[in-house]
Amino acid sequence: MSSGIYAALAGARAQSSALDSTARNIANVSTTGYKAERISFKKSLSAAQSPDQKYVAIQAPAFDLSQGAIRHTGNALDLALEGEGFFAVQTADGERLTRDGAFRINADGLLVNSTGAQVLDDGGDPIQLPTDAGFVEVTDAGEVFADGISVGDLKLVSYDGDKLTRVGANLYAAEGEPLEDAELPAVVSESLEGSNFNAVRGVVDVIKVTRTFQALVKMMESYKETESRAAKALGGPK
Repeated sequence: MSSGIYAALAGARAQSSALDSTARNIANVSTTGYKAERISFKKSLSAAQSPDQKYVAIQAPAFDLSQGAIRHTGNALDLALEGEGFFAVQTADGERLTRDGAFRINADGLLVNSTGAQVLDDGGDPIQLPTDAGFVEVTDAGEVFADGISVGDLKLVSYDGDKLTRVGANLYAAEGEPLEDAELPAVVSESLEGSNFNAVRGVVDVIKVTRTFQALVKMMESYKETESRAAKALGGPK
């Protein structure tokens, strides 16, 4: 079989993965704190067909950590981050990072996110507030006050995007240690950050990827047809 059909197949598989990534971005265009995936491709060599035969391969999705739009909500426990970095929350599977700052106080007085994961302070402990707190305020540096009394500082960390693995729509597992010299984000109280993915770009991406995929499929069909004709010609009467 021609090596060309293998190259086209590799390209089609890569475009299929890119389409999946774009679909996830579109599905989360309204998800609070969502960071878009960006797909890139690389060339790989295949000694199986030819020592210099190149195929396209897809790299692991990278995250676009650029700022999403911040909207004011008026809710004291809605927190957005301005700049690169994350809140830290404790889940059943361990510590995770998020940009979704739609927090609340649970029945035990713990600051939690929408799924009940505990929001952590800079020492790695849950932030405890009085259950009857009448006024909660969070400074731009992340210090949390309940009725004027400081109850802790939010744990804010920054990581390179290639050290992150998405867990669900807006939680991340981090590999290694956070960046030490990174400038931490500012906390914007009574606000939430929207997705940083543009729906219009998503439509354009879907069209582009789909057309490329279709072209590669047609290329494979063309190779197959050419080989079929060649096989008949070679096997026919002399």
